[in-house]
Amino acid sequence: MDLVEKFDAKGKTGAAYHVEVYQTPVETSDEGSPGSKTYQLTDGRALDPLSDAKFKIVQTGEKIYRV
Repeated sequence: MDLVEKFDAKGKTGAAYHVEVYQTPVETSDEGSPGSKTYQLTDGRALDPLSDAKFKIVQTGEKIYRV
C-alpha cells in the first residue's frame, strides 16, 4: 500500500488527530479504476470513513472530522 494523503482531523472534544490515507496499487488489468483506500491515524488505529469529511475511530467509536 502506498501513502497517498495526510490530513488533520478533530474530535468533538477538540482533540487533534493526524490521518494517513493508504491506497493499494492498481493492477495493470484494472487501469482506470482506483485501488481501495485504507484510513488510519498516525498511531496505527484504524478509521471507518463515514463521508469525505467524517470518520469513526474503530477502537473507540469516536467520530472525528476533517479540518
